[in-house]
Amino acid sequence: MKYPYTLPLSAALISGMAALPANAELTVTPYGSLRIQTEAVSVDEAQPGEDDSYTGLRDAYSRLGVNASYNDFDNVDITATLEFPINSARLRAEDPTFFHELYKEDNNSMPRVATISAAHDQFGSVTVGTQWLVYYNNVAYPVDFFSSFYSGYATQAAFRRDALTYTSPSMAGITATVSGVDMTDEAGTSYLDTMQYALSWSVDNLTLAAAYQDTEQDSGDRPDQVGASATYTTGPWRFAAKVEQLLSHSSVTVDEDPVTYNLYGSYTWNKYTFKAMYAQGEESDGEAEAFFQGDSAHVGVDYQHTEALKFFAEYFYEELGYAIYTPNSDSFNPLAGYQVQSDGQVFTVGLRYDF
Repeated sequence: MKYPYTLPLSAALISGMAALPANAELTVTPYGSLRIQTEAVSVDEAQPGEDDSYTGLRDAYSRLGVNASYNDFDNVDITATLEFPINSARLRAEDPTFFHELYKEDNNSMPRVATISAAHDQFGSVTVGTQWLVYYNNVAYPVDFFSSFYSGYATQAAFRRDALTYTSPSMAGITATVSGVDMTDEAGTSYLDTMQYALSWSVDNLTLAAAYQDTEQDSGDRPDQVGASATYTTGPWRFAAKVEQLLSHSSVTVDEDPVTYNLYGSYTWNKYTFKAMYAQGEESDGEAEAFFQGDSAHVGVDYQHTEALKFFAEYFYEELGYAIYTPNSDSFNPLAGYQVQSDGQVFTVGLRYDF
């Protein structure tokens, strides 16, 4: 059960690191990344009160954070990360997708990442805190390789939640991961209400992965998820593909178990990287309603000017509204409306500066 009076997770992590002995071998490294784009957006028909097209600035996942590591134990490394979202276009500490507030209401400035991890050479690692989820890392991340705001939307995966995760050591290239996840943050449910399981195998330039999500075990209100991905690199080429399926618990009107497909490819030449992806999500409704539906296409090019500074230009298309927001969004608010006909297009150029 959830209790109303708890120490905030970020504060608990900081307190935990501060409790280490004064003579500990503690290394603290601050970091940040400024990511911003200018964009020209259009849809066939915007929702009432909005224009069908606009130009403006949008943040592309800027962040500020700090990493800490403590390696004073034999064969055990302890690391901690605290990272906050920065919406550079609005000059606010907030998640530009506004997904955070769908998870924990009225808390869109919560940390992107707030974790402590203990890793052992022979026994694997345990990570606790707000983290990138196992299902996303193994299924969706291999095709989430664009530089703009629109990267990574074509999936059914949740990105980050509070979780407790165990990852096994790699044996013959095989790694297993299990994670208990606070998927809903709803009163009256178990704190870790969802389980995620993943298995990956890497050999040479090939990685295969599969994951399963047992969703909201207390209520069973939402469908489970299963997915798989494959990644292959050879010289300057990188190819990736994924497939996902929702597994509903009851009959619905349209596609009770909708499937999502993604194909991605990139080619690097000197300081340039050319990228392309196509995604297709089967339409569904009711309990099995999928976040991503319809067709989507994404192409782009990165120019790595220096090790820290990158410029990018991209084109993005969505058939149904899900990723193209209104110009001054302060919540999840697709310009054409959510999952209605959009035929939305974006031309964007931007930069990323890491420090």
